[in-house]
Amino acid sequence: MNFSDHTHRLAHHEFLALWEKSCGAGPPAEPEFKLDPNLPAFEVSARDGRIVISGPSSIEWLYGVYDFAEKFLGCCFFEPGRERLEKTDSPRLPDGVLIPARKPLLKRRGFIQEFPFGPDSRELFDWMARNKLNYLLTWMKYYDTLDAASKEYLAVRGINIESGHHNFNYWIPGRRYNQTNPDFFAEIGGRRIASSDGKAELLLSEQLCTTNPALRREIVKNMVAYCRANPEIKTLSLVPNDGFGWCECAECSKFYDKNSKGDLYSVSEHVYRAGRIYHDMVNDVITMLRRELPDVNVTFCAYINYCAPSPGFRLEKNMAVHMAPYWRCINHRIDEPCCEINSNYARDIRAWCAAKDGGEVNIYEYYMGVNLYISLPMVHHADIFKEARWYHEQGVDGVLTQFHIPHWTAYGLNYYLMAKALRGEDEQTAVTFAMRRLFGADAPRAEAFYRKLKELLQSTGGCHIPYPYSLLSRTRPEQYRELHAMAQELSSDDPFRRELSVWTEYLLRFKAVFDDYHAGKAGIPEIEQFREWIHSHRATRVFVHEKVDMLLNAWCTAVRAERPWLHFNLDWEDAYIRKHEQRRTNHV
Repeated sequence: MNFSDHTHRLAHHEFLALWEKSCGAGPPAEPEFKLDPNLPAFEVSARDGRIVISGPSSIEWLYGVYDFAEKFLGCCFFEPGRERLEKTDSPRLPDGVLIPARKPLLKRRGFIQEFPFGPDSRELFDWMARNKLNYLLTWMKYYDTLDAASKEYLAVRGINIESGHHNFNYWIPGRRYNQTNPDFFAEIGGRRIASSDGKAELLLSEQLCTTNPALRREIVKNMVAYCRANPEIKTLSLVPNDGFGWCECAECSKFYDKNSKGDLYSVSEHVYRAGRIYHDMVNDVITMLRRELPDVNVTFCAYINYCAPSPGFRLEKNMAVHMAPYWRCINHRIDEPCCEINSNYARDIRAWCAAKDGGEVNIYEYYMGVNLYISLPMVHHADIFKEARWYHEQGVDGVLTQFHIPHWTAYGLNYYLMAKALRGEDEQTAVTFAMRRLFGADAPRAEAFYRKLKELLQSTGGCHIPYPYSLLSRTRPEQYRELHAMAQELSSDDPFRRELSVWTEYLLRFKAVFDDYHAGKAGIPEIEQFREWIHSHRATRVFVHEKVDMLLNAWCTAVRAERPWLHFNLDWEDAYIRKHEQRRTNHV
């Protein structure tokens, strides 16, 4: 057989391999792949015993193979690296269309990777392709470690990779510019900061002097050099360091309205809005970059105190905004007008879509919580489909979510169903399929378990942002005991089902230590015992251990300092938690 490209070859190989794994022998006839630019996506049909996969590209052929495998060969591509397959006889398929072509609901569908590439990365890339995800946003420092073979592996699977994320300190690192160009860095309290770009990812008070013309030119120069050293790069970003700390010099201060600070919903009431100063820089940098590299796309972020488009700002061609509904409420969908938090994000999203002038709007989601990956429950299963439809109606181009493989048991269903929702699959069909393939005859009990988990979240009352205090202070121990008993009944030899009971025991133990702490009966020894129990389950996909450690370390630090523990001991963050709790009390 002649192959038009590597993706075509992969589609052919995967079709034969999956058929043989499922049926014990190869298909009765070689598959046919047919290029049809008039189709909006893949179409699968049968003709005289031969499977014909048509589509506008070889990537859509590959997607067609995987869709056929799930629908007809007993496959379920639920999680990376863990194969799930129901053995079956060779399917007898009638001639005609088996899977009709359906235009994807959203153009960009993907993940945000906030950790280094590693031994399981290719399992992740395979999972993304099998679930028709086509975009991976990663930190530049991690992209820089990606070898040529891995880049090719991604490309063959149709996954576009963006080298970006929070990167002011990447474009202008302090170790290089602190001495030579101190004026490149923010002025705070009358003094230029010394950028500490070795301080992990969370630079919570360090930005650049963004109005400085020489700084902007230097960023463009560094961007051009980066793209020429990495010619495969089609998309990079210009995103502030995480947090606040914007420059207060005389020129930068002209862009702030001293009477207009941020908002409670976007965790920025304590700082000036930074939209105007950021967007002025974005426009200028992109204009200069276009002269050198007209085909490179540049993304930027809408987040905290720069959530909305500034007056007159337009999203032009080769520009994309990643709109982040940070600290969103998970008890309401993003489009629900009754939600005092999410309704503000919905307004910002509509404003960004209205600002489109050839550019794109992507949603930077947190379907694993804004809780730093600590495996608190989130059940977005049906809501994801409704939100995806709403995004489509507003003109949003894509949805990306943060994720981690080590907590797949806690959030994997969110990721799996997100992939199906963003392609435009039917909600009930997709959810029913997932429950049946994951739990077999126990699907009704599994559905009852997830309903009970959703009820736990709803019982917090009104809006709920998934940090521990919000959940654990509003729920009762017996709710966790019931969930744990239900998870134990679902346990089996399947790792995912077995680990559900580890997850619910974690929640039960977390609740117990939390309540005892507030009753004055638990301190550092009990927290450390809790940590030890968590680390005894390193072989599971329940915990991102280093992130849980960060939270427990903050808790122990608060105990030693004899201060109340709320989250990560950041004064501004604790203040927001208190304000949310006060508003809830007032509403009740």
